[in-house]
Amino acid sequence: MTRDFAKQAWRGGARRLAVLALLGMGCKAGMCGGGASGSGPLSSEERRGMPGVIAFVSERAPQKDVWLVRPTGEESQLTRGPEDEYPAAPSPDGAAVLVVAAAEVGGLHVEQLRLAPLEGGPVVMLTEPRARARNPSWSPDGSWFVAESDAQGFSDVVRQAPRAGAEVTRLATAREGNFEPSVSPDGTQVAFVSSREGDPEIYVMKADGTDVRRLTAFYREDMAPRWSPDGKWIAFLSDREGRTRVFVVKPDGTGLKSVSGSATTGEEREPAWSPDGQTLVFVAKGKEQNGKARVWVAKVAGGEAVALTDGKSVDDQPAWSPDGKYLVFASDRTGDVELFLSRADGSGQTQLTKSKGADWLPRWFVPKAPLPAGATRAEGH
Repeated sequence: MTRDFAKQAWRGGARRLAVLALLGMGCKAGMCGGGASGSGPLSSEERRGMPGVIAFVSERAPQKDVWLVRPTGEESQLTRGPEDEYPAAPSPDGAAVLVVAAAEVGGLHVEQLRLAPLEGGPVVMLTEPRARARNPSWSPDGSWFVAESDAQGFSDVVRQAPRAGAEVTRLATAREGNFEPSVSPDGTQVAFVSSREGDPEIYVMKADGTDVRRLTAFYREDMAPRWSPDGKWIAFLSDREGRTRVFVVKPDGTGLKSVSGSATTGEEREPAWSPDGQTLVFVAKGKEQNGKARVWVAKVAGGEAVALTDGKSVDDQPAWSPDGKYLVFASDRTGDVELFLSRADGSGQTQLTKSKGADWLPRWFVPKAPLPAGATRAEGH
């Protein structure tokens, strides 16, 4: 069981999963964003006050490249390799972005982890090209990262420093496969998925690979663990109820629960933690027929999930601003897949990118330095 990173987004503008339906009871008052809430787009002044930059995939060239965009719309191209390149994880210091490159070589799928510095300079090849080099997760200080690798096994969780030729340490090596590692906020533990005991389950181990503990135990699939920023919870996806839903569990294995209440139906996906660790944003369908994918928000403490978008278009892949006040997400509402901004309550939905070709998979972070010289404002901004 793995979720190929290349399956996590649109291919040529088409999402990998079925179009979703919207919530039958409608949005709560003032919480649908955009035209549904009566709120206009974000002002230029408000956008200038937003922190950081957003890395994303763009298909404006024949291959997929990683671009950067400020909340005000100025863009610059980060990668220019001949392969398809996807932003995986910005470095903790904001100086670089870990990139997954993918290509077909001799009829075989090949991946490579690369480090792309924001201030220019050569891209660092962190791994050799191989069939599996994906799902990296940084340590808090940026001195090492973990990732999936098939260098010595079918799918191991490995650890290495972010430099070319660095020693690679195998942490999880069960022959059945180990996937989707996530480093805890304090850097002492790694959550991951393993099929070592049959069905894919969530495990936690120390950062050196010792003291492996199983957190979930069910006969269906548990996948995609992600630590909350405060380290109190691990979010994950599970189909234990007959459909994929967002769950959370404490690092000691207690407190397991779903977070979306009864508002959604069908598949839930793309969970992302708010910076304070209190809220999850995710994508799901609601209970009304003939709608499309919505972005939702749910409090981990409990209560019903709230729809932030109106279901008139496919809205997907939400990511939080570093200060937790805004969201960026991908949407096909213009006929092409572009990035949109909104406030955290869904109001003020505003188109950010306007290029020909799909723009998706946003990663919002604070860079160590301003965007490289030569950033341009997309047409229409």
